[in-house]
This record gives sequence, C-alpha cells and structure tokens, in this order.
Amino acid sequence: MPLFGFYSRKISKRCGPKMKKLKLAVFSCGFMTCAAGAFTLEDQSGNKYEIGGFAKMEWSKAGQAPKIIANNESIYTIDNRNALRDSVPASAVSLGSKSSQLSMQQVTLGVSRETDSAIGLEAKVTYRWRSASASDFFITPDVDYTSGKGIAGRDFTEKLIGISRPDLGAVRVGTQLSRSWSRSDSFSFPVGMSSQWADSGAGFGVLPEAVRLTSPIFEDGTGKLSAEVTLARNGLNTNNVDQNLVLLGSSPTRPDLKELFFQYSNQKNLIELVIQSTSGAKQTAFGKSALVGWIGDPDNLSGGSNDPRSALKPSQSVVIFQGNHWPNPQNMMTWGLRRSQWSGSAATCNYDAQLVLTGGGTGGCVFGIEPGFNYGPISVNYQGYRATSWDALLGWSHYVGLYTYTVSGVYFGKASSENPIEWGQSNSALSVNLGVSRKVPEVHKGLTVSGGIAFAKFSRLGPAPLSMPNNSFLGINSLFDKTGHSMSLGATWVF
Repeated sequence: MPLFGFYSRKISKRCGPKMKKLKLAVFSCGFMTCAAGAFTLEDQSGNKYEIGGFAKMEWSKAGQAPKIIANNESIYTIDNRNALRDSVPASAVSLGSKSSQLSMQQVTLGVSRETDSAIGLEAKVTYRWRSASASDFFITPDVDYTSGKGIAGRDFTEKLIGISRPDLGAVRVGTQLSRSWSRSDSFSFPVGMSSQWADSGAGFGVLPEAVRLTSPIFEDGTGKLSAEVTLARNGLNTNNVDQNLVLLGSSPTRPDLKELFFQYSNQKNLIELVIQSTSGAKQTAFGKSALVGWIGDPDNLSGGSNDPRSALKPSQSVVIFQGNHWPNPQNMMTWGLRRSQWSGSAATCNYDAQLVLTGGGTGGCVFGIEPGFNYGPISVNYQGYRATSWDALLGWSHYVGLYTYTVSGVYFGKASSENPIEWGQSNSALSVNLGVSRKVPEVHKGLTVSGGIAFAKFSRLGPAPLSMPNNSFLGINSLFDKTGHSMSLGATWVF
C-alpha cells in the first residue's frame, strides 16, 4: 500500500471547448485520514485542476459535567496546569455542559501537470476550519498560527509547490503537514482515536515553511520502501511581546525542525517510522500545533537584577513507530508506540499585557503567550526540567458490508523527570473507544455516519500526563475526576 495511491474513473461529459474530459479521482490522503472523492478537470494541454475536501459534524454527551477553571486561574498565570498549588479555590471552579458539538470542514484546491518525460509539477492549497458548534461552518481555522492580514495571513494547513519524477522522487516546498501528525491521524482516525493519538505528544503538526525530499519507491519482491526528509522553519514569534524587551535582548528564536520518515508495505502490513527533532520552538504537547518560535526570556532583563534568569532555548523530539496489519480482508489491527522528549521550558511573563484583577484593576503578569512546560518552583525561578514519556496505541477494525466495527485504546504513560514538583510526570491514563460506522451510498457515496462510546481513566488526581496538551484533554479534568465516559454521534461527508 503506497503512501498516496489513487485510481480514477472517466465520466463522459462535455465541459466546454477547452475541457476534453472529466475525471473523478478517489485517493487516500494522510491528512484526511480516510478515502476522499475529488473532482478533477483536465484541459487539452494536460493540466489537471482538482477540488476536494470534507465536512464533519459530531454531537457528544458526557456522563458528568466537566469542571472548568477560569483563565485567570490557569493559562493567564504562571501555573497553567495548576501544578504549583495543592488545591484550586472552589470559587475558581465552574461546571461546563455535558453536551458538546464539533464541526469541521476542509477544502483542497490543486493544479498539476505531467510532462512527456514523466516529470510531475503540482501546486496545492488546503484550508481547514473547526467550530464548537455543529451548525457553524467556515468560521475559525483549525490551527490558528498567523497574525497577518489578507491571503498571506491565512492559517493554511497546506500551501505548496512540488516537482517529481517516479525514478528520482519528489521535492515539495511551502506550508506542509508533518508526518508525525498526518500519519498518526491517518492510522488513528479509522479506530476513533484521532484526537487522543495524533493531537498529543511532542510533535508539531503544521510546518509553515518547509522543504520535503521524498525518495522513489524501492521494491525487492517482498514489499515496498520509501523515505523522506523534511526541514522546516518559521519566523520570530514576537508580535504580542513588548518590543522594547526584544530590542534589549530577550533573544527570541526561530524554530528549526528536522523530520525523517520511512514507510514499508507489503500485502499484509503497512509499517512507518517518524523521527522528528525541534529546537527554538514554543514548547508543547499538542501534536497538531503549528511550528512557532520561542519568544525568548524577557525575565532575564526584569528588575535590573544582578543575577537575571537566563532560560535555555527549548527543544523537543518525538519518535513514532506505527502501522496496520491485515490478517484477512475483513479485519485490520492498528498499533503504535511513541516516545516523546522535552527539554522543559521556563514560564515567561509577557510584560506587554497585564491581568484584569478582581475589582477591575490591572496588575500582575500574563503568562499565556509563553506559559512554559514542565517548569519547576519559584526557588529555581520556574526553570524547565527535561522529561521523557512513552505512549501506545492499539485498535481493531472489523468490516461487514457497509459497516465497520472498531475497538481501540491509547495509553499515556508516566514520564521520567527530575522536576521537584508534580507537573503530571507521575500520572498515566487510558482512553478506550467502542465504535460503529456505516457508509451511506443511498444518499451519497462519500457519506458516512458513526457512533461511539468512550471511557477515560487517570491513575491519580492531579496534573494530566505530560504527553497531553492540558488537564481536560480526555473530556474530564484530571485535577478533580479520575474516570469519565461519553457517547457521540457524527456524520462525515467527503466530496
């Protein structure tokens, strides 16, 4: 099974004087994680124009109302995981709704051409929207990482050009998706674990400025092997930072990312290895986040101290080994193993903004722009500590006609860290899902309806495991609840 394979079916239709045929191409896409139908027009010169995408709506109901901590008690203070205090004041906790909704849309526009010498040329843009209301469409970007205006300031998930030849491989330049996220999403989406597996860990998902080299496919009679290397960067992340501090020497950094990707496939298996290493980026455990820079350390200039803090430039890496195994056409096993590592990142004040205090006054410090990661107590000036964690994915799919039945789970392991405070390194968690879906060709061949029951369990109360982006990642807040369950219904239309 190649990384991106496709087949096409010609449809006889007259499209105008310059259009001689219309093709409907159906292809497997790592980003969409499912089969997708795309309309492709081809003109007399051999240029192909493609439009495709999907729309998804989902409704969920939890067994208990989630407990929510107001922003002034979390992301806008140093303690974004509430790790530095024994308990959260009752006045700071409110109950959310048991019901939740999700709406997602994606549109891809592409143009490609193959020359007589088998050289392929392509250009493609992809945009993806996400909303917390199932009735909202095309409103907010799925990943918000730019602050510019106009087309150049849009949060594209892909915006690239490429050139390829079957015997030499391919080169693509522009905004691209990392393999750590797109391939993890491709494996975990069919078994109902896309968010839990792909959106966690130490990887980055959207690469705003990237160059990707893809090898040709090598075959030896037992299987196929391909390899890729991706190099990515982005600009300085200083738009919301006091510019005087930047000029004085807070030393913001441009992020640098390197990623290796290997894929092997035969009749029974698809096996992949992703190795990603990043330095100088805003540290995170949100695997779908965009690659953005570290704002530097304004605290090394604060207060005129004779011994100012000098936080180290953060770095992180992820290694993912995952795959599918088909014992027969009716069954598929999905598996994955992931190692995440973070250098730790100091909590850094944004001196260009202040908290709105009780009573309407202002003061204090806003840490939301760079809240840090696995930082220590005030005695070490909130310096970051190195941490390493292991996570695992296991799932099974069974196909019966138009129906697919799935059972899956993701285990988030404890982390190894010398941090003297509990930032989540001693916590672990298990997320399990039972699902069923049905294709609905009676309505449209790209329509699928699905439903599922989910269960989550933490090993202890307190900050969530380090490989989760926040304490409420599994729908329940790990500070207050060890277990939770929910059910969901959804529909996905691929066009």
